[in-house]
Amino acid sequence: MSTPILSTIQLQCFVRIVDAGSFAEAGRQLGLSTSGISKTIARLEETRGVRLLNRSTHSLSLTPEGEELIGLAREAVRSIEQVDTALTAAARDGTHGRVRVGAPTAFLSACLAPLTSAFRRTHPDILLDLRGSDQMIDLAEDGVDIVLRAGAIDGIPGHLQRTLFDFAWVACASPAFLSNRGKPSTPSDLSNHDLIGFRNQRTGAVDAWRFGTRHGDSSELRWYPNPALILDDANSVVQTAIAGAGIAWAPHWLVADALRAGSLSSALDDWACEPTTMWMIRRNHTLNPTRIDRVMTFIRKNVAAFR
Repeated sequence: MSTPILSTIQLQCFVRIVDAGSFAEAGRQLGLSTSGISKTIARLEETRGVRLLNRSTHSLSLTPEGEELIGLAREAVRSIEQVDTALTAAARDGTHGRVRVGAPTAFLSACLAPLTSAFRRTHPDILLDLRGSDQMIDLAEDGVDIVLRAGAIDGIPGHLQRTLFDFAWVACASPAFLSNRGKPSTPSDLSNHDLIGFRNQRTGAVDAWRFGTRHGDSSELRWYPNPALILDDANSVVQTAIAGAGIAWAPHWLVADALRAGSLSSALDDWACEPTTMWMIRRNHTLNPTRIDRVMTFIRKNVAAFR
C-alpha cells in the first residue's frame, strides 16, 4: 500500500501551529476552524506513523521528530508560496510578453510587416516575434503561438483553425510585356508567352496555375506552366514580373500594390478561379495568455489591408 502524498495544507498547518504557538491562532491565520486544523495534523501524524507535536490543554511543543522536520517544512512552505506568487504574477502579466507568429515569408513581408508600427502603438507591452516560413510547422514543437497558412489545411490534432480571409489569384505581367507580346485571352494562350514559375519549397514541384471558366460553374482548370524562369521565393516572382520577365501567377495580396501602381497589369480576368482561404491557427488551449488573443484580434481587424 502506497504512502499518501503529503499535502500543501498539511505542511502549512504544521508550520503555522508551531510559529503561532496554538491551534486556534494557526486556524485563524489559515481561515480554518480549530477542530479542522487539529484533524489535519492528526491525519498527517496517523498516515505517516510519526508524532510531530506534544499537546495538552495548556501547552504545545515539538517532538524530537517535529524538531527535525520543522526547518524542512518551513522551506517547503516558502517555496510553495513563491510558486503561488509567481503563478499569480503570470496570470496578471498574460497581457505582456512575447507572441510568436509564423506566416508564409511573402505574406509576412507584404502584409504583416507594414502593420507592425500600428501594432506597437496600440500594444507596446507585447513583443511580436514574426517568423517567415513556407513549411507547415508544429506549433508546440517550434514554440509558435499563432501560424497563418493558405490553402487546404487538414485537421491538426490539438489545434484550432479559423478562416482569416479569402483571396483571389491573379495572372499578371508588366504593361510593357503585355503590350509587346499581347494579352492572353484564354489559359491555352499562355503557351505563347514566357511564364514565371514558382517552385513550392514544401513539395519541390512548380505550382500549377488554377483558372475558373467563363460559364461561372464550379469546374476548375489546372494549367501546368512550361516556365521560362523558375524561382522559389514569391516576392522574387513578383519582382521579375514587374521587370518584364514574363507572366506570373500570384496571390492578390502580394500584387495588389503593384496593380494599383500600374507596374503590373492583370490578365485572364474572365477566368478567375475560386478564392483560396488564409487560415489562422493556434493551439487549442482554453488558457491561452491574453496577449495571444490580442494579436489575433489585431490581425483580424486589419484583414482589409490584405485585400
